[in-house]
Amino acid sequence: MRSYKNELEAIANDLLTQNAAAKGNENKPNYSNRDFMNATIIFQTALMDKMYDLQDFEGMSIDDRMEMAESCGLALRKFIHTYTGLDIHKVEDFL
Repeated sequence: MRSYKNELEAIANDLLTQNAAAKGNENKPNYSNRDFMNATIIFQTALMDKMYDLQDFEGMSIDDRMEMAESCGLALRKFIHTYTGLDIHKVEDFL
């Protein structure tokens, strides 16, 4: 799988530069729901990658890994809904 290292580095650096130079609310990006979902997919992929590393380090069984991944996904869904009002399971809201 591609890592998108260079693309992620470019996006992160651009965002940090914009935020450092911004005055007032001019750094509010006004993401659409689709943009937000794209960012969530990127974050969730990175989160699951790091969770896999932790699971390997701890020598977790496949059943425990699956339970942890499901719990993580549900917690992320709840977190997003709590702070944005968006339900990432309602795909039609992000098309």
